[in-house]
Amino acid sequence: MSQIPLAISDEIESINFPSIPHVLLQFLKVVEDDNSRIADLAKLVGQDPALSARFLTVANSPALRRDREILSLERCMITLGTCLTRTLAACLAVQTVFSRSAGEIQYELKGFWGHSLRVAELSRALAAKKNYCDVEEAYLTGLLHDVGLLLLLGNRGVRYGDLLKLSIDESVLSDIEKPMIGTDHAAVGSWLVDHWKLSSFMSDAILFHHKPSTEIVTADTLSQIVWSAHIMSGYTSRIDRTRMLHTPDLVAVASILGIEMADIAAILEQTSSQVAQLADALGVVESENSRILPSPLLASEHERLRLADPDPVHAHMDEMVRDMALMQSLQHNLAVLHSEEDIFIAIRESAKILFSLSHIAFLIVNSDENTLSGAHFSGQSGMLKRLEIQLDTSNSLVAAVASDTEPCSTFDKVRPAEISLVDIQITRILCSDGLLYVPMRIDDRGIGVMVYGISESQHALSRKQLPWMTRFAHLAATSIDAWRGLRNTEKQIAAEVADRYELQARRVIHEAGNPLSIIKNYLKIVSLKIPGENEIHHELDILREEIDRVSHILLHLDSANALSPKPGTVDINGVIEGMLSLYSDSLFSVNRIKVEKTLDPALVPINCDQDGVKQILLNIWKNAAEAMPDGGRIAICTKDNVPKNGHLFVEILLSDSGPGLPTDVRQRLFQQLEPDRRPGHSGLGLSIVAMLVAHLGGHISCQSEVGNGTTFSILLPHDSGQKK
Repeated sequence: MSQIPLAISDEIESINFPSIPHVLLQFLKVVEDDNSRIADLAKLVGQDPALSARFLTVANSPALRRDREILSLERCMITLGTCLTRTLAACLAVQTVFSRSAGEIQYELKGFWGHSLRVAELSRALAAKKNYCDVEEAYLTGLLHDVGLLLLLGNRGVRYGDLLKLSIDESVLSDIEKPMIGTDHAAVGSWLVDHWKLSSFMSDAILFHHKPSTEIVTADTLSQIVWSAHIMSGYTSRIDRTRMLHTPDLVAVASILGIEMADIAAILEQTSSQVAQLADALGVVESENSRILPSPLLASEHERLRLADPDPVHAHMDEMVRDMALMQSLQHNLAVLHSEEDIFIAIRESAKILFSLSHIAFLIVNSDENTLSGAHFSGQSGMLKRLEIQLDTSNSLVAAVASDTEPCSTFDKVRPAEISLVDIQITRILCSDGLLYVPMRIDDRGIGVMVYGISESQHALSRKQLPWMTRFAHLAATSIDAWRGLRNTEKQIAAEVADRYELQARRVIHEAGNPLSIIKNYLKIVSLKIPGENEIHHELDILREEIDRVSHILLHLDSANALSPKPGTVDINGVIEGMLSLYSDSLFSVNRIKVEKTLDPALVPINCDQDGVKQILLNIWKNAAEAMPDGGRIAICTKDNVPKNGHLFVEILLSDSGPGLPTDVRQRLFQQLEPDRRPGHSGLGLSIVAMLVAHLGGHISCQSEVGNGTTFSILLPHDSGQKK
């Protein structure tokens, strides 16, 4: 990992840098459009080094990454999701607008943005020429090759701006950065990418892009491509071919990449046209004397006077407008998130953008209302979750702030309580020099505390933002409390519905039990009137078994264990034969459906729930019969000792010649469908089948094509007690 001075890393960890205004504006429009595609969002982000770095950093954070590295911008957008992306975009927009109105130094960046796009397009073209394994990785690396410069400019402000004034180009800047600030923009950019923990040479390519040709020749292909693109970006497509042959830089590019000068000329011509069109569309067209390095914009005399003596009324109004713009957007976006964890992640990432602080944690009041502990969500230290901080205001600074309405820092001279050992522990967990506690309150009720790990210099800067940070914490508390209130209401409604369902289930059990008993008794009377050798006795026995199965289902209707299997020795072939004798006429014969049986005679009885097997067969047969109202064929096969995952199973194969499953059903196979999709059906059939197979410890799969029928394969273990 790239090493940079601690003072620099403390400042740039907040990743505060400017975006191309046109790209950010277009992104805001597209992300608010529910019909926009992920590919459209990724394409927009890929035009701006700042947005690309910002979103890749969030997507590769421990809370969202989930053991998968994310290098593709399209995968990045999928990982973030629409709601979080909208929240981050709103924060970036508010930060951009109000940094301008607050009088922060603005820089001319058109030359920088044009240079970044040029190196990106050249990297992509060179990667394609070299048949590099990932052309888009090369493009993204080229786009971000100078991202360290943006990081230093966004966080070190005037100090780094002075270095830029002294530099006529990047080579001069690289020479003076190290002596002046202890690092350079290539190392800072590499440091950022290292934090994404990618199995890629992107970080190295950024670190090496100013190395001499004698060194880059030994590096990996991606580093050579980006280095070459950076060299080529200094030349236009109008360069004379003869002159190219005598230009040492271009000769080095041709030698290192193993390509011809004619290829370099063609790539320069192709990319010059592409970049010119893109720059025009993005409003970053460069003038003849545009500098690649950012330069400060000169404020008008009126603007300088306004900043020197700001009107407090206008300043307060600006602050209120900022709050209104942000809070309304945030509240809307947070309200549609699906879990408390998502809300915490969105709040944390928003705070990072708005307040330029990167070490953020949440301590939440526990259900006992007497202690604080770390909130439970991915990306927050597990050690915070293990803390149980007593809400005694005299015991710790964090407890005092949790019970108060005002924020407080461990750097403050006047504090409501002394710094305790638990405050020191939190400081150590966040790997910071000190802490800023901001209470999360709703009226007189405390929800918890937002904790910012800060340095002494960050403390001085954060003091100006305390009113805004306090209101932001209030919004966070309101959102979390609203989500919890909604979940509690849903649980209460669910409990009431469950109670009503249980009462209704008992009534159904009672009312349905009587006619079933009467039918069963009547079958017994009929059986006594039929001669002993008559085959109808067998069919009556099957009917009695089915009535017993229905009775069993009804008796367990109000039980949590309704689908619990009743293990017993089951002859699968016998069950199929019995079910066919009972249902063949009503399901198949009446619809002119031919039944083809191929039952394995060597099939041995297995230990499982017979009623479950019957329910599985009946559901699938019923679906097949309804799919072939004008006739068709259904094949029923059994086979023993079918291997899967190192175990042997009994297979039941059910195939029909019907029209096949519709696309929407295949996409949600074994999930509940809408009840109104097929009148008279609950939409539960296949979902129940999947549940029953799972309860039996088996596996089910389906193959279906429109117009070519459907086949279900059901694998049942010889002993359903040995679930895999």
